[in-house]
Amino acid sequence: MSRNLATQASALLLVALGSAAGGAYAYHRYRDADWRRRDAEYQRQLQGKLTESEQRMQALNTELGTARSRLVSQATLNEKYQAFLSKNAEFEKYTREHGLSLKSLSDATFRLQQRERGGAGTARVEPTPTPRPGEPTAASPQVISYEFTDAQGRVHLKDPNIWVQGDEELQLEQLFRVEGTVLQQTNGSLMTQRVQLQEVVAEGEGKYRVLAEAGLVDANFTYANAPGHEPPRGLTWGPSWMATLGTSFRPESLLRVGASARVVKWGPVGLAGGLSSDFRSLEGSGGDAFLTFTPSWKGRELGLALGGGVHLPLGGAQRVRPNLTLSFVIY
Repeated sequence: MSRNLATQASALLLVALGSAAGGAYAYHRYRDADWRRRDAEYQRQLQGKLTESEQRMQALNTELGTARSRLVSQATLNEKYQAFLSKNAEFEKYTREHGLSLKSLSDATFRLQQRERGGAGTARVEPTPTPRPGEPTAASPQVISYEFTDAQGRVHLKDPNIWVQGDEELQLEQLFRVEGTVLQQTNGSLMTQRVQLQEVVAEGEGKYRVLAEAGLVDANFTYANAPGHEPPRGLTWGPSWMATLGTSFRPESLLRVGASARVVKWGPVGLAGGLSSDFRSLEGSGGDAFLTFTPSWKGRELGLALGGGVHLPLGGAQRVRPNLTLSFVIY
C-alpha cells in the first residue's frame, strides 16, 4: 500500500512539475509576444511614422492649450537636458543627490492681454521751491505729480513730474497659476501635454480668483517613454487567471486540479480564490482561498505562484482543510 502511495505521489509530482513548466513557458511566451508588440509600436512612433490621428495629437493646438509634442529616445532627451543643467548647477546637484532621471522637457510661450477699469489715481501740484536770494526765478511749468493703483493692488504707477519723461516708476505685483496635464495613449507610447497660465488674486485661506487667462502662443513637449518590461510595482487590482494544483495531504486523494484568480497583488505577494476537485468525491471538491507568492528570476517574474490557505469542501465532516497550491499563470 505504501509502495502504491509513493508511486502515486511521484506520478502526481511529475504531473505538477510538467504542468508548472508548461504554464511558465506559455506565460512567458505570451508576455514576450505582448512586449514585442508594444516595442514594435514604440519603434514606429519613435521614428516619426505616425498615423493622421497621432499627428493631430502631437501637433500644437493653441485653442486647446496642447503643446507640440515629440517622442525621442532617452539618450536624445538626456543630450538636450545637458545644456540646461550646465546653467543650473544647484539643480543638477539636486538630481544627483536624489537619484532622479529625466522623463520630459517642456517650454511654453503665452500672451496675456488685459484691460483695467477703476482703480485710484491722484494728481497734486507740488509746491514750487522758494528761490534763494539773488537767484533768478525760473519760468518753468508748475510741477504736477501723479500716482495710480489698480483696484486689485497689483499695478502701482508713480510719476513725480508729468512734464518730464523718463522719471516714471511702474511697480507690478502679480500672482500666476500654471496648470499642466500630461496624457498618454492607452495602447501606445505617445504622450501630449496641456498647459494653462492664469493670473489670479488671493482671496484668503488658500483660495484664488481668476482674473485673466493667457492665450498659448507656442509650446514644446519633448519626452522619452519606452515600453517597460518589468511587472507593475505596488498594489495592483484585477484578476490574474491561474491553473492550480492543490493538496490537503489526504492519502486517498492527494492532488486536486482546478482554476483560480489572483484578485490583488502587492509586489510578489497576492490573494487568490478559486475552485478545485479531485474528481472522486465531494470532500475533494470545493472552493479555495489562499495567499500566493510569485518568485522572480533576474528581475522578471516566473509564471509560477506558490500558495497556502484553506480548502472548503462541498461535503464531508471536515468543512475546512489546509490547502497548498502550485499555480501557473495563464493570463
